[in-house]
Amino acid sequence: MKKFFFFFSSIVLAVNLTFISPVQAQEGKLFQALAIKPGIAFEYFSRSIKWDENGHHSDLKTYFFTFETELQFRKGLFVSSALGYSFSNYDNLVFRQLPVSVELDDVNINGFILGSAIRKRVVNAEQLQIDGQAQFYFYLGNKQEWEIPDLAVEGKLEGKPHWMRFSIGPVITYMGFAQFFPYLYLGYNKIWGRFKMDETIEDLTGSENKKIRGDGSFSTSVGFTFEPSPRLSFKAEASFIPHAEGVDLGFLVKAMVIF
Repeated sequence: MKKFFFFFSSIVLAVNLTFISPVQAQEGKLFQALAIKPGIAFEYFSRSIKWDENGHHSDLKTYFFTFETELQFRKGLFVSSALGYSFSNYDNLVFRQLPVSVELDDVNINGFILGSAIRKRVVNAEQLQIDGQAQFYFYLGNKQEWEIPDLAVEGKLEGKPHWMRFSIGPVITYMGFAQFFPYLYLGYNKIWGRFKMDETIEDLTGSENKKIRGDGSFSTSVGFTFEPSPRLSFKAEASFIPHAEGVDLGFLVKAMVIF
């Protein structure tokens, strides 16, 4: 998993360096074809997840802060990368294959998050824009340690989770207002991952590597972009993912500066 994390980090950095370096070398020419949009973002989502062969359910609640860079090219092509810090809560996740069964109870596990996205304009009418968009986020949680209560001897748990989220679909934006642009994003949205838990009770040890996957597969997101000036952009978005047990919710806020 560490190899994957560093490999993905290298890709994100390579994307930025590949396109930013020529801008510095040929700034007069390339600034006509490329805009750079650094910014900050906050996102929260709650997802119902399945685990075990019997399809047990629990909730994954996550919020994260990211620093982002979006590169805008000619012909409506946008490529972005994100790096930040996240907190994930796996409430009611149960590990039964350990020497002593364990159920997580409202514990936030911090970690790093990496993201990348690509967006391409496919319709560019006077009052309507339609883009195709794909996003990928990868969360790598830090190792968390807990003491096992109510034992006659000393017991310890070590947990380390990770998850990945991928979405793809059209973004439909209404351009009829000045500075304010509402949009609708209809996406195939999947989340999956693992949670490894190690248990040590004196000389007794055990380990369980639990797979998780999200219940819902399709999301509807509504939001808007507000551009009070040619150099400043704000974005807010709310997401809804229906599934058999209900509806998962999420929201996103973002601020970007345009160069």
